[in-house]
Amino acid sequence: MALSAVFSAAWAENGGIKAQQTSSSWGDNQVEISANYKISISPALEDALLNGLSLPFVYEFQLTRPRMYSWYRQVADWFSPTATLTYRLSYHALSRQYRLHLGSFYRSFNTLDEALAALGVLRAWAVLQDTSIAQDKSDFSGRMRLKLDVSQLPKTWQLTALGHSDWQLESSWTEVGLHGGEDGK
Repeated sequence: MALSAVFSAAWAENGGIKAQQTSSSWGDNQVEISANYKISISPALEDALLNGLSLPFVYEFQLTRPRMYSWYRQVADWFSPTATLTYRLSYHALSRQYRLHLGSFYRSFNTLDEALAALGVLRAWAVLQDTSIAQDKSDFSGRMRLKLDVSQLPKTWQLTALGHSDWQLESSWTEVGLHGGEDGK
């Protein structure tokens, strides 16, 4: 148990993203994905955040089955078997609050831990909209992850991030899927 406490303290100090739960369900002509992630950032990232850098976090989804459907739809009508959702985490110095942005909408939080907890919760993200998979409730499987997307940082910060493990935050891929009309993981 003591060894577990040491590893979790080291994980929190270095920063990391861990998937805790993922699920999918059928929505109106779409597949909806929900997930919970535990996120911690390193002191270097926290300093950058406090100094005005906005951190882009990206949820990624990739369709893994049915492969032929995915290939055919890509060729036939430019269907993309992937989806992304970008959140930006920033610090507003005047109000001393952390902000979590999704497009032009944002929520404010008093502490970084509250903001990271909110960032780690994803509810009813619509993927595979208007596809025969969603319309017919066909079997499908995919995978998803959450990562800090350093390619969206300003160029000077991208150079800073090169080769530094503090800036390499991403969860492992987690499988999601549904089978013919049932809801579940």
